[in-house]
Amino acid sequence: MKDKSIIDEVVAASPNRRSFLNKIAIASAAVAAGTGMSKFALGQTAAPTDADILNFALNLEYLEAEFYTVATTGMTIDKLGIGITGTGTGGATTGGAKIAFNTTPINYAAIALEIAADERAHVTLIRTALLAAGAQPVAKPALNLNALGFGFAGLTDFLQLARIFEDIGVTAYAGAAPLITDKGILGYAARIAQAEAAHSENIRLQIAVLNIPTMALDALDILPPPSGSNYFPLDNQGLTQTRTPGQVLFLAYGGVANATKGGFFPNGANGLLNMASTAAMTTSGTTAVVSPATLTTSNPSITLDGGASTSGNGALTYFYSVLPGGKVPALLQTARNPKVIVQFVSGPGTYMLQLTVTDSAGNTAMAPIVIMYTGA
Repeated sequence: MKDKSIIDEVVAASPNRRSFLNKIAIASAAVAAGTGMSKFALGQTAAPTDADILNFALNLEYLEAEFYTVATTGMTIDKLGIGITGTGTGGATTGGAKIAFNTTPINYAAIALEIAADERAHVTLIRTALLAAGAQPVAKPALNLNALGFGFAGLTDFLQLARIFEDIGVTAYAGAAPLITDKGILGYAARIAQAEAAHSENIRLQIAVLNIPTMALDALDILPPPSGSNYFPLDNQGLTQTRTPGQVLFLAYGGVANATKGGFFPNGANGLLNMASTAAMTTSGTTAVVSPATLTTSNPSITLDGGASTSGNGALTYFYSVLPGGKVPALLQTARNPKVIVQFVSGPGTYMLQLTVTDSAGNTAMAPIVIMYTGA
């Protein structure tokens, strides 16, 4: 078995590998209903096949692999021999830079290099599994590694963005796995998910030890110390959170509901699963939604609007706060007004904010905002 390709194992584990693309009701309405996800929640209108699910995951693996590879080597994955061609519209990777990692008190560079190698391996695994089954992998879409305005200024920046990618990746696999019907493919998807979880745990521990602030992505996000209290991204049942493909793309596209592009994917993801849904919600029904969630502007002040937020119980109060790691603006706000005026009094740079909404029962939800002010 040592000389046997992992791809051979994946395909051999499938009960009927020749009919991989023709499996009946691969993610039919019955499967979607059984997992509590409508087609709208998936972020698309047609029932996805196993190949569609793998290609959705491949888009995310391209993004993670590019992030870690650029940060550790200064090169994109194709320069290291990783395949990036396929169906859909291919695109260049922009942004990012090689980081000078600290080597004490632990070897942060070694950790980053190991994760980078893992993510490149995931890209190759998924691409080769699709080809072996007779399906076409999607091409690497255009990627903007600077979509949030941070991630490459140093170790702190890197860990803040790595935490976002890893925690989203874990929830993405948790949401997509129930839609896969081929047990052989599902088994390896589970192993990739476990690898992402191992990455997440390591990154979160580094953040806690180094006392690095983090920001909540949506109502489901569980923050590590010092911003949160959970070293592991698990709920009160000891389980990871779950995001549908549409909810994942909502975050990847910059927090815009029903979008088909934006954020880290300026031209959109490739494949059937390419449309964002709305933000993930908590069971309380209270959600924080702010528009715009990401923005580059030359105006000396802008207005943010949290009016699309929802309440599970009574009227909402709105509070906009400044997150550590960015420049400090002036905020003109009142508790019952969903709007805030942001004045960029600290000059050009990245401003990181957060909207917290609270309903009458005390349920809260948060939404991050990242603004790049270029100067008048």
